[in-house]
Amino acid sequence: MASSDSNFSKMQEDALRRVLEMQQRSKEAVASQEEKPEHPAHADNISSILDGIKIDEEKALIAMLIFILYKQGADIKLLMGLAYLLL
Repeated sequence: MASSDSNFSKMQEDALRRVLEMQQRSKEAVASQEEKPEHPAHADNISSILDGIKIDEEKALIAMLIFILYKQGADIKLLMGLAYLLL
């Protein structure tokens, strides 16, 4: 009985140690993210890129979706259906 109690105590101490380590890591991650400079809104970047290409945002989004699905091995019928929307 005493060995199971000591084993349980060791497990509790180990769990507490891991929780404290995870809290420390999360604090460090948040601090490093706060130090990074702010980037302009992605919508503004996409709009400025698309202004030169003369394509609207919806079509660009569909084209990106087709590309991602193609890389993931999607069904060709799905890809052709999405490509039809670009016409």
